[in-house]
Amino acid sequence: MEKLGINYSLLVAQIFNVIFLVWMLSKFLYTPILNLLQERTKRVEESLREADKVREQMASQRKENEAEQAKARQEAAAVMAQAQERARVQEAEIVNQARHEAERIKAEARANAETELDRMAGEFKNQAATLVTETAAKVLGAELKGNHKQLIDESLSRLGRNN
Repeated sequence: MEKLGINYSLLVAQIFNVIFLVWMLSKFLYTPILNLLQERTKRVEESLREADKVREQMASQRKENEAEQAKARQEAAAVMAQAQERARVQEAEIVNQARHEAERIKAEARANAETELDRMAGEFKNQAATLVTETAAKVLGAELKGNHKQLIDESLSRLGRNN
């Protein structure tokens, strides 16, 4: 091969240098880069898993929030229904109280009117008796003697029976 210009010792040295270079590149460059890439891949995969977990947690939290909101809406509706029922009951109580008060006022007014009517009737009887007495005195021209009081009492009792 020397005729071709190939030097075996130089070829062996170059092959050794290439093998040594490949080994050195493999040991100090290729392997660390592969390790870095694998670590980065692991971190990316771990981040993706964490992101999935966070998404799942967010979805479950969203469901819990929606359930709590629905529960709160139901509770609010129940409270509103109770408040409306209480308002209806109070309204009925107020109306009943107002009716009872109106009936009491009417009864009181009737009692007052009857009392006033009785008082006025009594006054009327007294005035009528006085007028009858005065008229009789004027007609007779003199004062009634002796049985004056008895005549007044009889007149009043007759007026009382007629009414």
